[in-house]
Amino acid sequence: MMQPITAALLLVPLINGEDALISQRLKILPQTCASSNDATAVIQNLVQTGRTSKARLIANECLLLLNNNIYAAEFSSLLKCCPSSSDIIIETYKTSMEKLYENKDYLQTIIGNHNKEGGNTTLQSFRDTNCVDSDALTAEIEVQPFTPKNGDMLYTRGSKIIEQWNACCSFWSNSSASTCINDDFCCEIVEGSDHHLILPALREPNIHICLENSTEVIEIEQDGLLNLYDVSGVLWPAGYLLGLCLSNPVKCGVEEIFKAMSYVMQPQVLELGTGAGFAAIALSKTMRHHSNSPSVIATDVSKSALDLTVTNAYRNGVKEMIDAIEADYRDVASLLELKKTIILSRDNTSKQDQQGFDIIIGSSLQSLFDGTQDENAQLWLALDTLLSKSNPSAIVILSHVRSGSERIQVPNGTSPFELVRRIPGDRFYMKTRDGNNSDFELIVLRRRQVQ
Repeated sequence: MMQPITAALLLVPLINGEDALISQRLKILPQTCASSNDATAVIQNLVQTGRTSKARLIANECLLLLNNNIYAAEFSSLLKCCPSSSDIIIETYKTSMEKLYENKDYLQTIIGNHNKEGGNTTLQSFRDTNCVDSDALTAEIEVQPFTPKNGDMLYTRGSKIIEQWNACCSFWSNSSASTCINDDFCCEIVEGSDHHLILPALREPNIHICLENSTEVIEIEQDGLLNLYDVSGVLWPAGYLLGLCLSNPVKCGVEEIFKAMSYVMQPQVLELGTGAGFAAIALSKTMRHHSNSPSVIATDVSKSALDLTVTNAYRNGVKEMIDAIEADYRDVASLLELKKTIILSRDNTSKQDQQGFDIIIGSSLQSLFDGTQDENAQLWLALDTLLSKSNPSAIVILSHVRSGSERIQVPNGTSPFELVRRIPGDRFYMKTRDGNNSDFELIVLRRRQVQ
């Protein structure tokens, strides 16, 4: 037991400068390589037994060394343990995951592992502990012009945010600490700052979201670097906006959430397209203080997204409130099957249970948000299938772009739904890269009220 720990500690005093910063990100690879000379075999075994979070960590740490071209002698044993190229580590990880997901009980395997480990996951990345004064941080960023190498002075503050983040915070893909513009740059996504401009943070194995006026930080494990083409494995701006809103319904202007919860003994929430689970986690934390035995059903068609959602629910202490279930929001038959599954699992066949969910949430639901001006559009069919008819306060909160084909338009006439209000992302300071009004908005819907 002592040998792996000693191997890990020996790295720190022997490395200087940028390599020392990289060594801070190596949480488990030194122990792994001290006990095995083949990281790929370890990853395969971990995935097979449902320890997917730990497998992600080892794979990402190998990528950290390989992508940053580390040649320091102190890392030689770790590089020898990792495969010779990034492609091999990514392929090993992906094929191992695909094999795990072929098992219909894969989520139970992952959950069982989390329960065995007491709810603690392994993945921990660098976290800034000074992200407290978001107003000062925003002002500091806005007043400093960004000057690119070609001499142009007209780049936006958004470019400066991304440049600073990539230089100071991202160590998993060809970054350099020596180019960090501001040593005090905050490596958390802070509500009220412009840090949302780096989303989706594809290269970050996990991100920390610091909620405004709160010491609470929501930690989201991601899968972007290992699954570059799986958009459900990372947090996107619309999902970020939805999560911020649900973490503070009063500030957001959706106090109807509390009315919907208070109408029933055990409120049921459905999230369509949960991704990495940020919105489900944010709402779970809110509901825990305002309702008895609330439940959030987080759905996605992506198995890896459900894996991440379960892991992140454990990371953030809401595992007992979130159930991850595979469902395709684009398919009404799949949604009907979902509804049936939930009813059967409750051991309660009351009329209220059969009527549907009290709150429905979702963000950037591709294709479901198309053609919504038509009352027979897929969105309205899905909501009519799922939203409770017995709870007069049942509501829908969706996050989407403010313009273009994906902007939700509520049809006039005989549609069973009506618009309660639109809430711009500006309420959470989500400006665009050039400082204009937010690209995103929230829309609150309910069943049409009988006059």
